[in-house]
Amino acid sequence: MPVRGERGATLRRGRTMVRNDRMQAVTPMIKKEKRELTAWVIYSKIITFWAPGILLAKLGGLTEPGMQQAWREKIALVSLIVLVCGAVVYLTIFLTMTFCPQSVAKSQSNIFEVDDSNTVSGVVGINGQAYNTTSANWFSRLSFTPTAGQDMTPYFSVDIPTACKSSKLKNFRAVQFDVCTANNGNGGCLLGNSKDAQKNYNLKPIEGTPIGYDWSDVKPGYFVVNGH
Repeated sequence: MPVRGERGATLRRGRTMVRNDRMQAVTPMIKKEKRELTAWVIYSKIITFWAPGILLAKLGGLTEPGMQQAWREKIALVSLIVLVCGAVVYLTIFLTMTFCPQSVAKSQSNIFEVDDSNTVSGVVGINGQAYNTTSANWFSRLSFTPTAGQDMTPYFSVDIPTACKSSKLKNFRAVQFDVCTANNGNGGCLLGNSKDAQKNYNLKPIEGTPIGYDWSDVKPGYFVVNGH
């Protein structure tokens, strides 16, 4: 309706049905947030260095960074499981071999049995240790040739251990007993002190190879304590 006094003026209607929410940008349903760089994320990236993102996108169809990282973490988890299983297998089977190799283990194959005809020629036992006597020069002191595997301990004198010299033990018969008397069955200790045997008679100890005994070797008057 024209307004009186203003020529050519007309009544105009403004827009009243405008929704302000349609003037704003649509908020995405999934927000792409940058994940914190933790030790686990770093490990997963290192363990899957052989699979770059472009390869996962082209061959695996993992186009989103989040999908790629999820795949990497699965591979990292599998690698940890494999490492744990490997550690269990090592501790169960191979730990003993590491700290006690077969070459020095006290198994039957690494023990020379005393007075055994199968013992290597020239090997005798002295105080439980195997010695090679192929180049020994003690034969002038003996009236016989030691046989393979023979226990030569009775032909040597043994020092009394320091622990046995205490006032509480020195009066015991076992401490005072002299094994080198003339009537000990060997004519005394013909070869002298056992500590000097290696130097005096050119005896060569076989490292890690003790002399073993069978129950039939335990004569009357002897007893076994903890395998000795």
